[in-house]
Amino acid sequence: MRSKTDINSQLRCAITLTLLRWHAKTTLRDVFHVTFSGLLLTVLTACGGGGGGAVSVFTASQSNPPPQILQSAPAPQEPFDITSTTLGASSGGNSYTAIYSETPNQGTTMFDGQEANSSTISLTITENGAPLSTEIDTAYYLESPYQPLGMNISANGKQFDFLYNSTDPLPSTLTAGNSGPLGSGTYYMVNTNDGIGSLTETYSVAAWNNSSTLLLTTYATGTVNGQMVNEAITYVLNGEPILSSIEIMVNGTQLTFMSACAGCWDD
Repeated sequence: MRSKTDINSQLRCAITLTLLRWHAKTTLRDVFHVTFSGLLLTVLTACGGGGGGAVSVFTASQSNPPPQILQSAPAPQEPFDITSTTLGASSGGNSYTAIYSETPNQGTTMFDGQEANSSTISLTITENGAPLSTEIDTAYYLESPYQPLGMNISANGKQFDFLYNSTDPLPSTLTAGNSGPLGSGTYYMVNTNDGIGSLTETYSVAAWNNSSTLLLTTYATGTVNGQMVNEAITYVLNGEPILSSIEIMVNGTQLTFMSACAGCWDD
């Protein structure tokens, strides 16, 4: 037969556990899940363990489901329409700013003997607020389906032509982890057949940290007039493409310009 002291002890434990059950149900479970488990162990020890069948223990357990990460999405329509975007970089104590845009033009024009559509691509870079370089390109292409043809390039007072030798379209569905070729071509002195360099373009796709966004990066590597070309442009694919970053060689230093948005597309 249990003594009066034992009965009172069991009663106190039962009341304590009842209060703990009520507390667990009326507070945020994800916040108190770990500490509450330890508190239950302390109470059980004080009550002489869980033996005897006198007390049943309620265990609260809830885990948050992992976030859904987008793995694939339809490729965006080309050509891209990128509104003027300001990006920043720093190196060696210097501050750099880049202003970039891609703007489809109205109507058609002749390029390399055929009628084509065009876009204007603009990139202006400053160093510590002072103008450093300006490049304005006209990209020519066919629509429906999209096929790039070439470019007229004007960079810091120098002009070049670029013609694609081969092109590969983006796949209709972009999947995180995939990559592939986009095209390759030759640089020429403007209005001549004198080759002065070559360029190869590729792409890669990466997941972002939510259920609606992918990252598409296009790469361009080659040489022109003996100078190395090494560029990467990353777009956020969340509906219409949004410019995220540009990696480019500036005065012999590879810089990565980041958009001030830096994740605002999640909002």
